[in-house]
Amino acid sequence: MDNINWLEMLPTIIPSAVAVIFAVIAYALKMKADSMTGLSKEVSELLLAIYNASKDGALTDKELNKIITEGQDVIEEAKKLLASSGQ
Repeated sequence: MDNINWLEMLPTIIPSAVAVIFAVIAYALKMKADSMTGLSKEVSELLLAIYNASKDGALTDKELNKIITEGQDVIEEAKKLLASSGQ
């Protein structure tokens, strides 16, 4: 336990931490009003893409493109939500 190589653990720790953060965000959005269901769905899809990419510990180009696409979907849905709320 004295000689933990943190650099070797980073590829596992970072995606796991991001997945937990997105899980909390998705849960918070789910608890909000019905107007946020689209955003909640997109955040959940992003979370699943990150989780699936981090399962094997190796990030492929296909998985990275999926994460980026889902992230862009989250941004677009957030813009729609802001536009509909008049801000």
